[in-house]
Formats: sequence, C-alpha cells, structure tokens
Amino acid sequence: MKSEKETKEERFIRLAEARVNKILSMLHLLGNLSGINYAYTMDQVEQIFTRIQLDLVKTKMRFLQPVSGKKHRFLLGKPYVIEGPSRSEQNPAFAIPLPDGSYLRAVGYPNDSYPSITIYWDAQENPSDDGICFAEFNPDKDGIHRLCIGVYCAEEEDTKYYGPYITAERNYNGEYPSVQSDED
Repeated sequence: MKSEKETKEERFIRLAEARVNKILSMLHLLGNLSGINYAYTMDQVEQIFTRIQLDLVKTKMRFLQPVSGKKHRFLLGKPYVIEGPSRSEQNPAFAIPLPDGSYLRAVGYPNDSYPSITIYWDAQENPSDDGICFAEFNPDKDGIHRLCIGVYCAEEEDTKYYGPYITAERNYNGEYPSVQSDED
C-alpha cells in the first residue's frame, strides 16, 4: 500500500497548530510568574512584553513579505535595544500591528534634557528610520508649554509642526477661557 505524501498545506497546518499551541502554553507558563511567589519590577515586565510584541510583529511581517533576519536572544538583565542609528541605548518601545502588515512603533528616549517619545511607521514597501511625530518635554519653554509635540513630513527635512501641547487658550483641565466680545 502506497502512502500519500503530505502536501505543503497539510504540513503547514500540522506544524502551525503544534507550534501555536506550544507558544500559547509557554505564554501561560510566563503568566504564572506573575504570582506572589516571585518578585519583579515593572521595568522587567515591560522588557519582556516589549520584546514579545516586537518579535510577534516581525514574525507576522515575514508571512506578509518574506525577509531574512538575524535572531536575537532575550536576556532580562540587558535592555532590548531596537536597531537603528537614531536610537538611544535604553529605550522602551512597543509596536502596534496595522491591518496592511505594517506597524506603528513608539520608542521612548529617556534623557535628562529632552525626554521624548517618537512614533515610527514601519511600512512594508518603504521601511524608514524617520519618525512621523513625537512628544517631548522641552525645558526651554515656560510652565504648561513645556510639553511639546512635533510632526514630520516625509518629503521635508525639517519638522513640519512644532508647538506646545497645551496652548495659551487652554488650561490643564482642558477648558478654554471665556472669550470676551468687543461689546463687553
């Protein structure tokens, strides 16, 4: 009796089911570390889930657009550094996958002078290390104007917009002062 050879689709289904179940089991085991029998910091938790989320997005992108990439071993004592020339050594980050297979990546730049968060768009067709927008603390500004936002434009070298998040017209409660008319 001749046995039928497994098709590529059948082999994919068999292996995918086994591997996904193994990953889900390992995630369950990871979740068990959240119990009272362990001590951990929120920084360690952020490192773990940032790395898992980034690798999850990278793996999904391999299905959408096959690319070769080197593997990075995860170590808790060593912060995960996203590769790229504009990144700091210790930069918390997370990524949100988008329906088209690209993703938005937020990277924090904690420094003493201008701590900030920059949003990058990692597009399939046009991967770029250029940010699309950012929020930063600007110590050169006064009071409520120190939190600033900036927006980049892909075709321009300089920032397209830069200004305080809270404008003079709005206070911390989100209220706008009453506008007096000329008749008053």
